Amino acid sequence: MKPLPYHISEPPARLKKARLDNIALVPASLLPLKETYMSLANTYPTGSVLCIQGTQRQQKIMAKVTSFFRDHGRSVITMPIEKISGTMKKAARPAAENLKLAF
Repeated sequence: MKPLPYHISEPPARLKKARLDNIALVPASLLPLKETYMSLANTYPTGSVLCIQGTQRQQKIMAKVTSFFRDHGRSVITMPIEKISGTMKKAARPAAENLKLAF
């Protein structure tokens, strides 16, 4: 079996000493609004976790993640996606039409 072409070494000392201020868990659809939720997350105390829930499936996942962080002593703030992105934009559906057949 060939060895991997990667060389894994110890991270730099500065990186080892770095501590995260806050954590923001958001759906990928909010990545363009990063400045908005990061500025909101930075207003909370150091070590807190901001969770923004999106779809029903994401809400189930976030519930498990938030309970994990709470069990490990973090303060967790959850909010709906509408609070960050304004209102959820749904695709406009065309109005129903009655068409006459040509035969």
